Amino acid sequence: MPQQQSFRADRVNELIKRELVVLLSTGTKDPRLRNVVITDVSVSRDLTSAKVFFSVDDDSNKKVAHLLNKAGGFFRSSLSKSLELRHTPSLNFIYDTAPNTGARMDDLLSKL
Repeated sequence: MPQQQSFRADRVNELIKRELVVLLSTGTKDPRLRNVVITDVSVSRDLTSAKVFFSVDDDSNKKVAHLLNKAGGFFRSSLSKSLELRHTPSLNFIYDTAPNTGARMDDLLSKL
């Protein structure tokens, strides 16, 4: 049975997602991170860690994942300043394959 998340966890997910989108568009100086799209955020039950799912073009996904995880401290510190949370969760950036899979399926279906 899937784990049911609390209302608070859902709210924290949305807050973190919204702030990361703003940070990626305005707060980062690295042009390689400008095309990153945050697709989902999932915090742990105790709100100490968060998985941040992102999408970017296939060619650079490993490089971008490395850059995002390397800059995790910057993002966490920025989040702690902008969000009013007692503890800011540690961030783990994970490449989300679902958007690309859907685009590939649409492409295959259009060729039929």
